[in-house]
Amino acid sequence: MKSVNEQFAEMQKKTLDSLEPVKNMNSVAAEAFERIARKNYDLMGDLVDYAVAQVKMPSTEANLQDVYEKRVADTKAFAEKVNERAAEYVALAGELGELVQSKAATGAAAAKPAAAKAPAAKKKAAPKKTAAKSK
Repeated sequence: MKSVNEQFAEMQKKTLDSLEPVKNMNSVAAEAFERIARKNYDLMGDLVDYAVAQVKMPSTEANLQDVYEKRVADTKAFAEKVNERAAEYVALAGELGELVQSKAATGAAAAKPAAAKAPAAKKKAAPKKTAAKSK
């Protein structure tokens, strides 16, 4: 029979081993958050640049037709940039999906040896059913 200290140490080790996949996924989540936040930052920068250009435009041009044409050109350029950013988001989603799959595969491979070491569960015998006595 194991001492309480040995049992506690064994429980602690098994608990830490069981949390290993969570730690792996936590690193994936942190990386995903950072990369998505930076991508959002880039997109917001583009939006601010576009908005500032649109606000300044009427004060720099006297001819309304020129203002209109400049706004249309800027809006088309902004739409192209947003489409590029959308493609970057799609690529990022694919990269993050691959990262999750690789970490999950790594975690599953690490969990298999631990599962092999675990002792097989003992089956308990089912209690016998007794027929109810009739009065």
